Amino acid sequence: MVCEYLGKVIGCLKLSLFPDKVLWFEGLRVQKRFQNHGVASLLNRHSYVLAEKLLREGTVQSFEFCTYYKNLESLPSTQKFGFKAIDGFYVLEKRGVKATREPQSLPLRNLEPFRHYGNYIPCAWQSLHHCDESLAFLQSYGRIIQTPHASYYVGGAHEQHVILLEPPTPAMKNDFPYLQHLFGSRKSYNIILPPAFKDSLPLLHELGFRFWDCEPLLNMLVLRK
Repeated sequence: MVCEYLGKVIGCLKLSLFPDKVLWFEGLRVQKRFQNHGVASLLNRHSYVLAEKLLREGTVQSFEFCTYYKNLESLPSTQKFGFKAIDGFYVLEKRGVKATREPQSLPLRNLEPFRHYGNYIPCAWQSLHHCDESLAFLQSYGRIIQTPHASYYVGGAHEQHVILLEPPTPAMKNDFPYLQHLFGSRKSYNIILPPAFKDSLPLLHELGFRFWDCEPLLNMLVLRK
């Protein structure tokens, strides 16, 4: 869905059909010089008209999206339409290292690796219902990688993130070359972990992972209407 002004696109919003009849909202963008003029609200209103139509037809059962917990543009406007934060994850970033080493890739056969995750499984900044219907999506947009010390899910439709499958241990520092192989030498990357791993945050800090604004909060929110 796009918004045009004088024949030029000045804003856009993407709607995708996700597993379990979820209509996923993402990619709301407005050109800088047109921000704060109601363009985002206009896109939201028209997208909700379409969403409600799909809901009445039975094509979808819920509307959902993910965003950063300090997204002051998106959160207030979507909350006006009834979206509420119902889940969240920790997202941390690590500076890249020089050394790389190729990890072993394993097929994702079921959702057992995500047993520490609750109702949602993150795939970068998209989240899937923790149900069998989501397996094909996770298989299409990611993979399990195994090191001598642990296994990780690495995936994302647009940008790959590392999803922790087990609480990290100090031995994770030995996995950095394996993780670095997936992103390129010295390039930074993000990891995602569930609320169940909260007690591991101090260890991750010692290992060099950082929150973008230094606040140890659930900074990736899942919202639903």
